[in-house]
Formats: sequence, structure tokens, C-alpha cells
Amino acid sequence: MDLMMGTFSILAMSKDRRLMGVAVASGSTAVGSRVPHVMPGVGVAATQAYTYVAYGTESLKLLANGLSPKQALEKLLAYDLQREMRQVAVMNFAGGKAVFTGAKAPKECGEIVGEDYVVIGNLLKSVKVLESMAASFEKAQGNFALKLLKALKAGSESGGDKRGEKSAAIKVVDGAEVLLSLKVDESPNPLQELMKAVSEALIYHQKLKSELY
Repeated sequence: MDLMMGTFSILAMSKDRRLMGVAVASGSTAVGSRVPHVMPGVGVAATQAYTYVAYGTESLKLLANGLSPKQALEKLLAYDLQREMRQVAVMNFAGGKAVFTGAKAPKECGEIVGEDYVVIGNLLKSVKVLESMAASFEKAQGNFALKLLKALKAGSESGGDKRGEKSAAIKVVDGAEVLLSLKVDESPNPLQELMKAVSEALIYHQKLKSELY
């Protein structure tokens, strides 16, 4: 079990359902190595709070084997004696969603489920962090990856992690491959650095630029 308290994430699907992604920021280092998980053509997941990485890897395997997000998450929770310390979200390409925030997840914590997204967070300055992320994603236009990052930025500007952010990451997939996987493991301004890295990727990689709109 990895300790990944103080984390806020967004999982989402593009309006045309061609793309799915997960973006995350945290006051812990190297959040991109543990929290976000993706599988092309299958779905995305985020596992945080007192993080158990298997929720990410195993939930996607279960989705690939035909289980719904709800069925996959319930199956994993049933075998976890420390489930109340977890915070997990899972989405698939059919638009199905499942979320769990345990009673012992670090406060402030919570979740918001929208039509094509889920935002979750713990050890937050306030629940306004999640509200701001949701509002940002709903109103944002244009590039899908940048919409995810704008949601993180809105969450950070509303208080973010109580300790401030130290790392951030984003992953985007389509039906066949991972289109984008970038992370900032430790920085005083991880979101700014991640936004710069994504913007550069969109400039220099034409497929990313076209596929992520």
C-alpha cells in the first residue's frame, strides 16, 4: 500500500466518446506512478487516499473481461479489509462510472459524478476544489487534454491539496492506444510544468494534436 493522501483527480470522456483520460495533482511526489491508470478501448481509473495500486490495474483488467465499472469496483472492495481508507473511481468507454470514497479517507474529501466525468479528492482545502473542477470541465471547450488540465488548475486555484501541489500527471487513450502519458514527479509548480509539456506535445506531434480535439 502506497500513501497518496492529498490528491485530486478527474476522469473523463470526450463528447464523441472517442477519447478517455485521467488527470491528477497531489501534494505527494510522483503521483503519476501510482494514481492514474488507463487501458485503450477499455477505460480509465484513479486510486488514491491510502492508495492501493491494484485498484487501478485490476479494475481495468476486470473491465476488459466484461464487468461494468460498478461490478469491478464492488468485486475489489469485497476483498479489501482496509477499503474504508481508499478512494477509487473507474470509468469505461460505454460511459459507465463507479466511485468509492471510504469513511477513513483524509478530510476534506468527496466526489462529483457528471454526465461524462468524475472528480474525486481527499485532504483538500475544501470541497469547493471538486466543485470548481467540475464546473471548469463542464464549460471548457476545445482540446480534450487541455480541458482535463484546466479542471486541475481550477481545483488548485480553489485551494487544492491542503499542503499545496508537488506532482501531477495526465494520461489519455483512444480505442487503440495510449495517446498521451506525461507526468511531473516533483516541482514547486507541477501543474504549470505539466501544462507546458502537454502544449509542447500538441505542437510537435500532429497525431496528438488532431486526435485530442
